[in-house]
Amino acid sequence: MSDLSIIAVTDPGDERLEQLVPMFIDLHAVMHAHGMMQELAPNGARIWLDGVKAGLERFNRMVLAVQRDEVVGFTCGSIKLAPEYLGGARVGHWTQLYVTAPHRRGGVSRAMSELLHEWFREKEVTSIETQVVREHPSSVPFAGSFGYQVEWINLRKVL
Repeated sequence: MSDLSIIAVTDPGDERLEQLVPMFIDLHAVMHAHGMMQELAPNGARIWLDGVKAGLERFNRMVLAVQRDEVVGFTCGSIKLAPEYLGGARVGHWTQLYVTAPHRRGGVSRAMSELLHEWFREKEVTSIETQVVREHPSSVPFAGSFGYQVEWINLRKVL
């Protein structure tokens, strides 16, 4: 990992963000293969990236793993408010994590995730949530290594 840089993107015009579109598509293919029932919408990766850019550093944080200007991984998080009946607190939401196959198992996911969690602490969130697909073999243990615990079981019926 010595030739990799872990960076937070602060400029929505950063050209490296465009490299995330095919990664996001692959991320959804992997999640679908491991039990995710919803399909990515046509142009869904572009819609997602545009949304992240619109709130970058206000409501969204994008962390990249970069090797010689090539993005080899990303993680993303957002901040939302809990409903008033739950106190209206600021809640972090760890939304995506992806690393290209050649860079997995080398600490890249952990380094990016630690930087994202640091941002959540700076933003003074009261808790952080994440969702993982049920059959992915490493998602729950990896999130658990950051202190996440199962709180909900999400059920879906596709019509």
